[in-house]
Amino acid sequence: MDRASSASWEKKVYRFNGIYRWYHFITGAVFLGFAGAVHEFWVLSIVIALFAGFMILRPIATSLTLDQNSITLKTTFSEHSLERSSIASIERVNTGKGGLLRLRAIDGSEMNIGVGLFAFDEAWNEWLSTYTDLSDDKPLTLFPPVRKS
Repeated sequence: MDRASSASWEKKVYRFNGIYRWYHFITGAVFLGFAGAVHEFWVLSIVIALFAGFMILRPIATSLTLDQNSITLKTTFSEHSLERSSIASIERVNTGKGGLLRLRAIDGSEMNIGVGLFAFDEAWNEWLSTYTDLSDDKPLTLFPPVRKS
């Protein structure tokens, strides 16, 4: 499959999946309440409130954008982009905490994407399958193969 012909190339923006998004919102709300409860210790309260703000902001600010020319990972404090034509390999890595996709560009730059973090769809999987996993020489996929009876 030609890498340029994959999917209908409208811009696709992927956000955190529902479970991870709710985890951040609930954790942030709990810590915000705790910061209010310990307001007498204002230094501790400020630190806890900053952490709560980060937890609430992270799923809002983080996105992964796939378009015809590039893939861009935007996080709370940074943005990293790779030209799709410069991607030399994609490797699936198990970190013990979850899977990562490690995208390596021709110039040596890398982008790591948490597989379980984002709500990927078939368009993402179709694009991903145009690459071969370096560890087992099979097309990459995030979804289990469908059994045909």
